[in-house]
This record gives sequence, C-alpha cells and structure tokens, in this order.
Amino acid sequence: MPDPRLIGLAIAVASFTIFAVGACATETGQPVAAPSTAAPVSNAQEIRQTDDAGNRLPFETEFPNRWSINNDGSSYEPCTQVSVDVVKRFVLDPDSVGDVAASNFQTARGCEWKYVDDSRSSIAQFVGNLRRPEAGLSGHKESNAAGTTWLPDTEIDGRRVLRESMGPGDCTVYVRSGNALVITSVTRMGFNPPSTEQLCAEATSFLRATIAQIPN
Repeated sequence: MPDPRLIGLAIAVASFTIFAVGACATETGQPVAAPSTAAPVSNAQEIRQTDDAGNRLPFETEFPNRWSINNDGSSYEPCTQVSVDVVKRFVLDPDSVGDVAASNFQTARGCEWKYVDDSRSSIAQFVGNLRRPEAGLSGHKESNAAGTTWLPDTEIDGRRVLRESMGPGDCTVYVRSGNALVITSVTRMGFNPPSTEQLCAEATSFLRATIAQIPN
C-alpha cells in the first residue's frame, strides 16, 4: 500500500473541505478545479500575476482563476508576503517556491517551499475560504472530524490556531483571516520523520513568523 506521505501537499489539503459559493466545489482530496464562467483569456499577458497590493508572484501563473470565489475570503497572499528571510530562517530554498495550485479555479491559493537538505519535504502556506464562515474555526473542525487527528488548539498573538495531523510526517495548522483560513503545512518524507509534535511546533513557528502579515 503506498505511503500516504508520498501524496505530499495533498495530505494537508485533504482535510481542508471548502465550499465555493456558486461554483459548488467541495474539496475532499487534492484541490479540486471547478468549472469557470470567466471569459476566455487570449494570452498569458492578460492573466493576473500580482496580489491585491500589486506585488508580483514569484512565478508566472497560467491560471486565469488562480484568485477565485473559492479563496477570496482573505487578501493575504503567501507567495508574495512570506519574506525570503523567513524562508531562509526555516532552512528552505527560496528558489524552490512553487504554486500549490495544480489547475485552474482551485480551492487552495498559496505556495510551498522545499527544504534545502531534503527536496522531497516542504512547508506550504495557502488560503481557502471557510465553508461556513458563521461557524468559524469550530465549524471547520467539526466538519473535518473524520480521517485526521485534531491536536489541542494553540494561540498566536491572541488568535486561535487549530492543529491537526493526518499521519506520520505531517502537521497542519490553521488561523482565520476574514472569511478564509490560512493553512500552514509541514510535510517531512522518509521512513523516520520527526515526531508529530516537532512538526506541529515547526508549522506553528512558521505561522508565528508570518502572522503579522495575515489580516484578522
């Protein structure tokens, strides 16, 4: 049976069930592309390449709907707002930055960075809308009780943070931003990964290093 950690980033996203209003995109595994009603794009130059503040993405996206009703609940953009200094502090390779989206109109919007000493392992941070904003973090936790282990919540700068793991080599933490979640996931490959608590501590530390940029 395949090691579930070989799924990589999909492990973290697997527990992140998001409802896209109007598009009816429910995510139960790898981020799901929903049918888009956007007008066709004639060439790559017309595809949006900057965040809300005008900062350019560190890669050229081919997806006209990278920003969509699935992930517009927060203006936060990890790909432009996580600094190179933070990336290096966690011994990640800044040049390895890549989009978490694998297709157009995805539920997850953000980036991942590979470790300098292990290009199979990574830290990812991405944004996706809450399925039930009125229920907040508790509602998200309740809706995703199956298939994962929820660890005790923690707090950063007075903001509640959820922690969960789907198995060895994985930990994901969540903070609310507007009507969205900002998700930080650590995935360590190999036969003897660090303990879940170590990985959760690393994910929490990465979130702490970036939380000042994440609007409430």
